[in-house]
Amino acid sequence: MAPRIIGVIPARYGSTRLPRQALRLILGKPMIQRVFERCRTTHILNSLWVATDDERIAQAVAAMGGQG
Repeated sequence: MAPRIIGVIPARYGSTRLPRQALRLILGKPMIQRVFERCRTTHILNSLWVATDDERIAQAVAAMGGQG
């Protein structure tokens, strides 16, 4: 039986270097969405989660079909 591999993307809202970093738009998409989409392209992950401390990030992840 193959092991299950779960990916976890940490996403803090209150970053000290760049506040709101996960929700900042890059070419029209929030950064967290771009990271999530790139991680989904790998074929080794059985599931992918976003670990966050903020409801706004969780809502953005849920809106794109992710789990947070």
